[in-house]
Amino acid sequence: MGNENLLHKVLKLWFRQKSGDGLEAKLGYRFKDPELLAHALVHRSFLMGKNMPYESNNERLEFLGDSVLNMLTTEYLYKTYPEDPEGELSKRKSAIVSWPACAQSSREWDLSEYIKVGKAENKMTGRGKEAILADAYEAVLGAVYLDGGLEEVRTILNKIHFPRVPEIISGSDFVNHKSALLEFLQGELRTVPEYVLVGEEGPEHDKTFTTEVHVNGKVYAQGSGPNKKSAEQEAARLTLELLRAEAAARTDNPPSEQGETKPTKRAKNRHVGLP
Repeated sequence: MGNENLLHKVLKLWFRQKSGDGLEAKLGYRFKDPELLAHALVHRSFLMGKNMPYESNNERLEFLGDSVLNMLTTEYLYKTYPEDPEGELSKRKSAIVSWPACAQSSREWDLSEYIKVGKAENKMTGRGKEAILADAYEAVLGAVYLDGGLEEVRTILNKIHFPRVPEIISGSDFVNHKSALLEFLQGELRTVPEYVLVGEEGPEHDKTFTTEVHVNGKVYAQGSGPNKKSAEQEAARLTLELLRAEAAARTDNPPSEQGETKPTKRAKNRHVGLP
């Protein structure tokens, strides 16, 4: 407990020296307890090699902020798109709360200037990583919620995040490739994709995941990313491109000219599921 209290005091002092009122001015919110905001900016890599409790990183605040962001985004979509069905609202929500969307909003605050990362992470430009920026963004929202309540978070989102919704939901970076692949397979082949985790590399704070997409036993494509979801999205995107090319080839060539592909058997971490 002593180490944790010391860390909080150091963070509070560092934050006030580092930011003055700059970050709070960008947020449009003045913290009653600035330790909360300082805590929201501590990436877990910063604690490596230090005699500090793991809970002193920003992951618990990020967990809280993620939930608050999801709830307020759902409320915003419900009110803004009164005629949209549940499925369409879900697609919009997935884009709005995605890492790219959150990372972009964090850049509006120049949040990378304030995030505390470890030396090794800093050498790898960790401050600018999309995942780190997005997590810190959600952690800041969690800190605002604890310090000022739900209405203060809503005000911030209405100022910085929700005005970008038309751009977010229309951008190609936010296409849900897993949904698109599922719709294509159900319509063309009456089947569903199978996602197989085939690789997990790197240190705990900077992992890279690799996933394959199987369709009727055939391996189509691999995708990699900083988390399982992004790896699956990339694999789904590449698979959909291949399947569309196959469909075009079938249109140009009679079935008798097409060869059969034997199923590939693997025993790996599998799941068949919706996006």
